[in-house]
Amino acid sequence: MEKLTTSRSWVMPAIIALVFAIAYGATFDPKLNIGGDNAAYIHLARNMADGLGYSQITAEGNYMPASHFPPGYSFILSVFMMIGIDSLLFFKILNGMFLLGALLLLFMMVRRLTDNAAVALSAILLSVLSPQILGFASIVMSEMSYLFFTVAGFYCLYRYAESGDTKRFWRRPCFWLAIVSLTVCYYIRTIGMSALFAMLVFFAFRREWKQLGAAIGGVVLLLLPWSLRNAANGIESRYFGTIMTVNPWRPEEGTISSVGEMIEKMVTNFDDCVIKGFKELLFPFVKINPEHGSSFLAVIGGLLILALVLYGAWNLGRLRWLMVAYLVGNIGLFMLWHGGNGSRYVVPLTPILFVCFYTGVYALLRRYLLPKAPRTMARLPYAFLLMALPMLSPMQVQAQTAKMPTPPAYENFYAIAREMNKQAPRHTVVCARKTELFMYYAPQLIAVNYKYTLDPDDLLRDLIAKKVEYVVLEQLGYSSTPRYLLPAIEQNPELFPVIWHLQEPDTYLLKFERDKALRKLAAKEAGTVKEGPETGTTPSQSAPSKGALQEAQANPKDASGESQVASGNR
Repeated sequence: MEKLTTSRSWVMPAIIALVFAIAYGATFDPKLNIGGDNAAYIHLARNMADGLGYSQITAEGNYMPASHFPPGYSFILSVFMMIGIDSLLFFKILNGMFLLGALLLLFMMVRRLTDNAAVALSAILLSVLSPQILGFASIVMSEMSYLFFTVAGFYCLYRYAESGDTKRFWRRPCFWLAIVSLTVCYYIRTIGMSALFAMLVFFAFRREWKQLGAAIGGVVLLLLPWSLRNAANGIESRYFGTIMTVNPWRPEEGTISSVGEMIEKMVTNFDDCVIKGFKELLFPFVKINPEHGSSFLAVIGGLLILALVLYGAWNLGRLRWLMVAYLVGNIGLFMLWHGGNGSRYVVPLTPILFVCFYTGVYALLRRYLLPKAPRTMARLPYAFLLMALPMLSPMQVQAQTAKMPTPPAYENFYAIAREMNKQAPRHTVVCARKTELFMYYAPQLIAVNYKYTLDPDDLLRDLIAKKVEYVVLEQLGYSSTPRYLLPAIEQNPELFPVIWHLQEPDTYLLKFERDKALRKLAAKEAGTVKEGPETGTTPSQSAPSKGALQEAQANPKDASGESQVASGNR
């Protein structure tokens, strides 16, 4: 057992904060993340701050209740916006503070649970060097706030269990704070149901039935407003549909229709998220091939890592059932979710994985290898810090990635959004692959996505229904654009005259001739459609002149754009 004196209790937290500051500063990325979700969170937060509720704008310019993301993280951002702080840089730093707070709370909790400051410090410092969590810590997304409230809830449960006065639990603030904090996790990320599940398991295995009932009642009451709001607006959960979808980005592949298909999907997800995901996070210097399934030896290695993680969780004293249930709950949800995510959804578990893994290693060594050398064992976990040496290289790669400029394809995409925001009338509807990013730079406009369909006519009907006036044909790297949008443009070039053409790479702003599209589709249905595109004009390669978009809207020119569209490098 190793205890710190009160006068030195601040040293190790200070070391964690210092290492975190160095690593976070080196890998900090000030740019808007090109994934798009960060812009969506900010957009939803601005609507909340403006008194519009948790809503999103429709193609008609109206606001409808939002439901794609839980509201928790956007609400946190909106609180700062309401007091005048609406800064991308501030929100990024806020996420860093969420991570640092989670690391410090986790350290204090694990130090007491293991009676060993060395294992707690080593595990936390190694997690600080994980490039994946450092990358997400400077993205305005929900992972870090979710991690913070998860650890805060677990810390409150630890303090509750440590107090010993559990019979009068209603007088223990930590009991109620744990319920609130872990329910907030669900409001931030739906996978937070794993934290709620873990809390219920915690009380059940302690045979604290009154506490279990109070926890269930508290969670139900806290979730009731969100459930009533969704029911009142006719909003159904999207998650069951996603679970049963073969590939949400390829809707034509249909849904899972047999037990065999579901089992195959769960095995694939287990390989991606657990066998590969845990290994990628704990050992970022080990190369992972995301395109192929794990080999037999890789599966054995991954299962050994999982066993050590679970064994470490079991050795966390009063919280053993809580931590085991949390890990098992997460793994179960990973297996049910759609594939192709890799370690993406595992990232919020990173510090907990490090703590459980190295606690497991330490427990094995203490029990089987050096059971008669307590003084040696107390300091042995400091040797784990040698793992920092190979972890520095991937962290440096993350630092270099953070300093890279925005890819040219996105610069072109943003340039079109900015220019349209200046010239196009308010609430002009634009079809763009990354709607959230487009509206971040063009908040006066309405961006919608195209329909994921292999039928060009069906895609045209969708553009008509959404009242689309312009289409952005980009090269952001998503397969859906050449798979769905480009064929519709190539087969109907006269419906998409080019307004603006940016090069390196080719990016086009196209006018969508909605009335012509209606006539062409009607003629097709009547069997009188004319074959062949109309001739047109040459696209401009410079920014449109002031008022050009309004003129194009009022008196559009016919332009096939066929050769220009087809010439893009795709």
